[in-house]
Amino acid sequence: MKNIIRILAFVLALVMLSSAFVGCGKKKDNGGEETTAAQNNGNNGGNNGGGNASTEEEVYVSKLTGLRMEGEYRVLGHYADEKSFYDFEVDYEEVPEDVVGQAVWNRNNTIKDKYGLDIVGTLTSANVHDEAKVFIGAGDDQYDLFISENDKLLAFAQEGDLVNINGLNYIDLEHEAWNDRINEQFTYGDKMYYTSNKFLIQEKHRTWMIWYNRTLASQLNVGRLENDVFAGTWTMDRVIEIARTTSANVDGQDGMTSADRWGFVSSDPYSFGQLAYGCGFRLSNKGNDGYPVLVGATDGVMAILDKVFELSANQNISFFSEFRPTSDENVAGMGEAPFRDGRAVLMGHCISYLDNVHKLDFEYGVLPNPKYKVEQADYYSMPNWRHGHLLAIPVTVNDIEKAGFGLEALAEESVATTYNAYIETRCKLQDAEDLDMAKCLGIIFDGVVWDVAFIDDLGGLGQIMRRELLQSGSNTFKRLYDKKYKRAKNLLADIKEDYESHDKE
Repeated sequence: MKNIIRILAFVLALVMLSSAFVGCGKKKDNGGEETTAAQNNGNNGGNNGGGNASTEEEVYVSKLTGLRMEGEYRVLGHYADEKSFYDFEVDYEEVPEDVVGQAVWNRNNTIKDKYGLDIVGTLTSANVHDEAKVFIGAGDDQYDLFISENDKLLAFAQEGDLVNINGLNYIDLEHEAWNDRINEQFTYGDKMYYTSNKFLIQEKHRTWMIWYNRTLASQLNVGRLENDVFAGTWTMDRVIEIARTTSANVDGQDGMTSADRWGFVSSDPYSFGQLAYGCGFRLSNKGNDGYPVLVGATDGVMAILDKVFELSANQNISFFSEFRPTSDENVAGMGEAPFRDGRAVLMGHCISYLDNVHKLDFEYGVLPNPKYKVEQADYYSMPNWRHGHLLAIPVTVNDIEKAGFGLEALAEESVATTYNAYIETRCKLQDAEDLDMAKCLGIIFDGVVWDVAFIDDLGGLGQIMRRELLQSGSNTFKRLYDKKYKRAKNLLADIKEDYESHDKE
């Protein structure tokens, strides 16, 4: 049966793939003339002007059509032994075996043939931001683009060490390769010094959501939980109900331990934040002046956190790694063990757990983070606060035209190649159990939201949601927030002053 479903999924993926190619647009016919980017004098750049070709239907046309920009395009990213933590979307020395790696290889060759740029990736096992500090501080034109942990880039931007992506020629934020929601969040005033687009896959790979054991859920009469998602009734109350009715002491020891059966487990403390953000919690929004403003400890915020604490504060129904009462269980990753061993119904984790599904001997599924209430319009996902990675252009690049051109080329050419290979082929086809799981993955990817106060840890506010609030054991958010509010507010004022001062340099 599963093979038949996978065949159907493959057909679906082919349809989606065709749509992706259409979405990229038919290229304008420039009469066979080939123009260099330098000769173009930037008329194809920026975020102004049209780009719609008049065909039988409106199709967006790349502004890079017919242009070339010779030379190497140098990208610095992070390497780790575990694929969940390195930038596998950049470059390879030889053709990889996996479908995403092959797409990266083919995309880079296409960019070289089409635009003349040779994508040269360097992956370091050291912290990218530390290496960036060195080469930027020395004024070295060493890289055209670097990919860093999310929470390390604000300091670079304040110091004037990054290029304003909004002001670059050839950058076309109207192209589907870019995400309006992400760009809007990371634009302070009129400047965007770091962001993401469809070139970056690591950010997608580290998206937080819920895994569930379909086999155990069926045995315990929980039901097919995808049906709740599709009906719009997948809420925190439903998660709490499942946790209460399915958790049980099965190991014969006093008290609940990792060897018992759990309704909800967490791979690490960040699952508290993922549940809160799924319910609509936010630390910051965008103000009228284009800069972030703090939300505060409003009644709505406190109500959401109260609801999440109904789950997390009850250590008889939820197992959050690093916050169990016994020392042998107070370690990172311990909460994953019950799920891996088939003794947990739900687990908070990233999509990157797909790398480990070969270890599971039960039928699994994925679910978006639950809503706060049924009336909530959308399901919200969140990226990992550190390992998701964002991209930036160092101010030390000598050829600023190439820097913008190469970034746009990487973004656009990734849409139907690496991005499609990862989302549609790898996640939805190869690793999904069936069409229901593929559909839930689509909902998860579509619902990703960014909160700069959380990602950038403004004034330490991010740490509240990453660890401190869960550690407190009860809803002490207002007290924790009030302690850090002044520092966060002062930092926001400093950010605005620093960003605006860049115009005067």
